[in-house]
Amino acid sequence: MPPMIRYFFSTVFLCITSILLYSQPGSESQKSFIRLTDTVIRTEVKDQSHSPTCWVFGTNSLFESDLIKKYNLKLDLSEMFIARYAYVDKLKTWLATKGTTYFAGGGQFHDVIRVVNNYGMVPEQAYRGIPNSRGSHDHTKLDTSMQRLGRKFLRTGKTNLSTTDMQQVNDTLDKYLGKVPATFWYQMEQYTPKSFAQKLIYFENDYVELMSFADLPLYKKCLLDDKFNWAGDSLYNVPLSDMQILIDSALANGWSVGWEGDVTEPGFGTFSGFATLNDSVYNYDEERLKNYKTEATEQDHMLHLVGIGKDEDGLKWCHLKNSWGSWANNNGYLFMSENYFKLKTVILMINKAALPQYLKEKLEIK
Repeated sequence: MPPMIRYFFSTVFLCITSILLYSQPGSESQKSFIRLTDTVIRTEVKDQSHSPTCWVFGTNSLFESDLIKKYNLKLDLSEMFIARYAYVDKLKTWLATKGTTYFAGGGQFHDVIRVVNNYGMVPEQAYRGIPNSRGSHDHTKLDTSMQRLGRKFLRTGKTNLSTTDMQQVNDTLDKYLGKVPATFWYQMEQYTPKSFAQKLIYFENDYVELMSFADLPLYKKCLLDDKFNWAGDSLYNVPLSDMQILIDSALANGWSVGWEGDVTEPGFGTFSGFATLNDSVYNYDEERLKNYKTEATEQDHMLHLVGIGKDEDGLKWCHLKNSWGSWANNNGYLFMSENYFKLKTVILMINKAALPQYLKEKLEIK
């Protein structure tokens, strides 16, 4: 998962731009001329605030839209339930590898799937992850405390957690996120986290992640060279053209897409709601690979791609839902130009049912 960068305050955060950036002149006037041609139903914009959890907010938003499409079921899923249990799994892996894997507050799309399948899920009303009724998420002290606890375990030579160790971990998580309810009521029915997930949102392996890098074999699962992929998950590598076809096909058929990429470019406008590039790129495959290897392209944010549109010149724009609250971008949404998408997209996540048939066959997905 992407490196931690600053967002307004001195605290280091993941998934948030290092400075607030404005769009190029003229972006605001462009907005009125972008017409959405395909869009999906989505839930309300949320605010991750001072927490490195864009990966959960973006993924949950994708799930919520898909649940509406598949079952006409509107849910508000808990982000902090996922963040909590992912922290536990990251700590276990970090100790087992003697401190060589990623251990911090961030994550990736597949981490959410793993938590849902292993621990379950709860609605937001059952677990907000904000104890003492504070107004917004702030993981500054949580991340610091988990790092200190992990280092203490590592110094004593632990490679796994005992019952006593696990109690210390849970005490820390309870202090900053609150206790997870063993049972809760939802629409007049009592659930556990696992029974809620199994009845309403059980995903198993319904989703796939895709990337596009010229140095990896096409239409195969490959391990992306990414130190933040702490669990060592593999992704399908496809041509960039397939990624473009994929989003067009998905949105046209009512499916949305999880987007992960770089938002640190000067053309990413936090207030204006536009992400554009001034430079002309003639060989996207070459530029994408070079930028990723040199870290000119970073994995620093996850968004929910909910629409496709065109401006008055016929240029395509992606419409994405952010997790910085409704005050940021354009009421919590932004338009991304096609060249920005082609150069700065790192990973896409999508339900297998949304894949074009030809791509399913090439990937050997049934």
